[in-house]
Amino acid sequence: MSDFPDAKIVTKKVGRNVYYEYEDKTFSIYNMPLSDDEMAQLAQTVSILSKFEGMPNFDWVDDLIDRFKSSLNIPTTRETIVAFDENFDLRGRGWFAKLFSAIASQQALEIKYKPFGRPLKTYSFHPYLLKQYNNRWFLIGCIEGRSYITNLPLDRIEDIAPAAIDYRPNTEIDFHDYFDEMVGVSRQGNECSKVVIRVSNDQYPYIETKPLHGTQRVVSREDDYTVIQIEVIINTELKQLLLSQGSHVTVISPEALREEIKADLMKNLENY
Repeated sequence: MSDFPDAKIVTKKVGRNVYYEYEDKTFSIYNMPLSDDEMAQLAQTVSILSKFEGMPNFDWVDDLIDRFKSSLNIPTTRETIVAFDENFDLRGRGWFAKLFSAIASQQALEIKYKPFGRPLKTYSFHPYLLKQYNNRWFLIGCIEGRSYITNLPLDRIEDIAPAAIDYRPNTEIDFHDYFDEMVGVSRQGNECSKVVIRVSNDQYPYIETKPLHGTQRVVSREDDYTVIQIEVIINTELKQLLLSQGSHVTVISPEALREEIKADLMKNLENY
């Protein structure tokens, strides 16, 4: 009983039978206090749960946190210790709890979705995952009748209701590594490309400490610039990331991506 040093057990013989019982008959391992390390870990968990405070339809989290704080005497503070990059005014945040519940209960949904500049669409949708990227939330799943993964930004969802179809569970995609081969959430194809980029040495320290992608490696170092390579699926988010670096980066290859970036830059110049 090394895990429970306070559990003193004694033997008691009755006739031919031997019984074991606690020396202190009021003792129970279920009433044992938490250790300091366990209290610290639980306090961290409560702190993480606190991120949900104020979220629509997550009032139960507030009650749960208050109960933990009072019954377990967890030391807490209302002062901000860690600040997450969260947009509380983001359109569509109110859908989070319903989607969370639908994924957990494996409920297919009928979703009214309004793409930018296009008519309203209604999808029968099998939800699998909620993922955040660039301060936006996305619902990842499959549209009924399609076999590939689709992402729907929550800020474009107009309405959600249960769908009158059987839920089709995800049995093929491992979402732990599904996004490793790309930037963002849009999987546009399955083939990875080697993207070679020239970075000015003024900017390279920032890109070194915050890589463009996990596969980033240095190809060569020159007096004025550093050449790096990443191996990714080319998608919209990658192009946006490269464009956000301005004149500090130049795509060397592949040529098709280089031309797309160039065309976007020319369109931007037309605005000035």
